[in-house]
Amino acid sequence: MGIEKKQSIQLEEICSKNRASESKGADFETAVTTCGYGKFHYLLFLAVIPASWASVLDSSNMSMILPSAECDLQLSLFHKGILNGITYAGMVSSALIWGFIADVMGRRRILVYGFFADGICNILCGLSQNFATIVFFKFMSGFIISGPYATIMTYCAEFYCTKDRPRVTLAVGFTCFAGCIVNAALAWIIIPQNWHFEVGDNAFVYNSWRIYITSCGIPILIGALGLTFFPESPKFLMSQGRNEEALEVFKTMYAVNNGVSKDTYPIKLLENELIDQNGKQKEIVEQMGGTVLKPKSLKIVISDGFLQMKPLFMGSYFARLFLVVLVQCGGMLCANTLRLWQPQLFATLNNFQNGTSGGLNFTFCEILDNSTSNLPKPISLDANLTKSVVCTVKPVDNSVYMFTILVSTTTNVCLFLAAALVNLVGNKNLLLICFVLSTCAVLVLNWASHYTFIIVLTSLFVGLMCTTTNLVISVTVNLFPTSLRTMAVSLAMMIGRIGALAGNITFPVLLDSGCFVAIAALAVILIVSAVLTLFIPKHKENVK
Repeated sequence: MGIEKKQSIQLEEICSKNRASESKGADFETAVTTCGYGKFHYLLFLAVIPASWASVLDSSNMSMILPSAECDLQLSLFHKGILNGITYAGMVSSALIWGFIADVMGRRRILVYGFFADGICNILCGLSQNFATIVFFKFMSGFIISGPYATIMTYCAEFYCTKDRPRVTLAVGFTCFAGCIVNAALAWIIIPQNWHFEVGDNAFVYNSWRIYITSCGIPILIGALGLTFFPESPKFLMSQGRNEEALEVFKTMYAVNNGVSKDTYPIKLLENELIDQNGKQKEIVEQMGGTVLKPKSLKIVISDGFLQMKPLFMGSYFARLFLVVLVQCGGMLCANTLRLWQPQLFATLNNFQNGTSGGLNFTFCEILDNSTSNLPKPISLDANLTKSVVCTVKPVDNSVYMFTILVSTTTNVCLFLAAALVNLVGNKNLLLICFVLSTCAVLVLNWASHYTFIIVLTSLFVGLMCTTTNLVISVTVNLFPTSLRTMAVSLAMMIGRIGALAGNITFPVLLDSGCFVAIAALAVILIVSAVLTLFIPKHKENVK
């Protein structure tokens, strides 16, 4: 009798909890899981694919035009370094303001407006007629794309349930890096063509490399247009107290996925996320008229940001942050320097090979030293007159862009293998292996003399170094608790982009001093990064 009474009490408690849950409303995970998985998600992913290429297209397309635009823009090695790095300068300059904008505007607006603006910047950059204008539009592209790039993965993931979220995050990550292949393929198709349109006496010239830059904006605009057909993230809407709008989004997802009417969606009420379990903030919400959370002011956002960052610079967290930031800076510097310079290097090797009867009988560095020493330099005739050597346009062979496609494909293969091996080997160990192998590859590159071997070494180096960027992020996530992870990753990526900018500007300066100096500098940075990796503490299971 006592047992039956106890069971009756327990059953009543469960029923009471269920009634309380119903009156409280469904939480986000319950609501999104009820929507199922189907056509809505497939269409969303299709819209996200071209948009996800934007960051790679913005940061990489200048590297493709360097050999072709050399005479049109009168580019020195230093000018080429600026073109390669200026997008990263724009990204770094806007890194700290997008959080505030996201808090005010929401995810969808940032994506749609940001991608549209970035696509237009690419088109205007393609129409530009001088170096300064191109630099301006590339800086603006970097400034703009920093927000959508950081938002698109979050936006996409917030339409999926917990079970499917890791899979879609990984898929979006791969599509981002697939942009490298798209970028190289566009260059291969367009730049070698003999397309040339001219208005007036060279007042306006629109040739193949400018058409290529313009074409890079088209996928971005297509992605932005596709995203206009999708709603705001339901997770964001619920976090702002806009539950009625969020419920409409869930109804749409359910209807599209299942081919039924919106009215058949079983959930009628959503949980108010502005009210915690203790009922806090309830009065504030009611005073505001019920449901919409007022956006934070810029002052509050900055204050909250500093409060969030403060623990990162205290105690053991600071030592961890210092290590991962330095490692990420070194890794992104080396990865993006050689990645963005390899089309120019391949073009130089190809021109040298075509200009010698014996092919490549010299080492990689001997060829580069010979080429840089023969660059056009001003010839001084007297104190008031300087005559410049006429720049000779050298057509870029199709093979240069084919090899770039090969390097980009190798990068994606390395990322795939790293994803498969990371659980078996461990983040830190795999990161160390990548640094060691990359160091060996770049040192051997100095003395490589066979064209195919040079391509293999370059592909291996770029693939491994791009993999380190993701591995450092993974290591960072494991080292910090949930409340500090986002800020730690953001700081690591920001410093990493500063490294990429610095690398692309200093690399041509070092090349002027000699190829071996430039290669040795990369090797030293890699060795230092590998040594620092040894001091990164192991992941502790209690870090949550």
